[in-house]
Amino acid sequence: YVNDLLKNIDSSKIIVSKFLSIEEILLFSKYKNKILFPENCERKRIIFNADEFDINEYISIIKINYNKKFGNIGHRDVLGSLMGLGIKRECIGDIIIDEYIYVFVIKEMENFIINNLIKIGKINVDTIVVGFDEITDIKIDSYIEDQIIVSSYRLDTIIAERCSLSREKAKQYIVLKNVKINGVINCNPDYIVKIDDLISIHRFGRLIIKEEVKKTKKEKYILRVLKTK
Repeated sequence: YVNDLLKNIDSSKIIVSKFLSIEEILLFSKYKNKILFPENCERKRIIFNADEFDINEYISIIKINYNKKFGNIGHRDVLGSLMGLGIKRECIGDIIIDEYIYVFVIKEMENFIINNLIKIGKINVDTIVVGFDEITDIKIDSYIEDQIIVSSYRLDTIIAERCSLSREKAKQYIVLKNVKINGVINCNPDYIVKIDDLISIHRFGRLIIKEEVKKTKKEKYILRVLKTK
């Protein structure tokens, strides 16, 4: 899907992507004629060659309610049930778990989801479409700020610290193609991580090195990072 999008970007025609992951969005970083939306979300759509637009023409928010006495529904449960209906991943944006569940979807899928999403797992659910004003006070950003202490900027050192692995196991994890840097698989444990590199670690989430805070007396680096929960 992304490769087709890259081939069809025109210098004047308005083009709108479906929802893209952080790694996919990085592939479009060189293009200046783009707007990313919705703000603060992890998965975004991109519109090219449009000075202004109405976000409600492109994105719907589905609010899901259910009786919690029958169990708790998590992010994977929601995503699994939606994809179980035959919906492709790029049609689904962020999933916010709060008092209610909110799911960003492309506008075209709104009616299909409302009419067909009646269960998540074994739990009955109710769905309605709501406006962006309903989620104004809900924290959407999935990253939290933290600090890590490492002996170097080597990829295996960063992975070992982030995932609580030994250096040897971190190396194996990298060699087995479980780590991406800026959306590209990186099998080199010796890679020197740079500030603002997006590190995606299979099963462990994502990590972004934002700055070097200081060095310790033992010459280790204290780094400020953003990481997924």
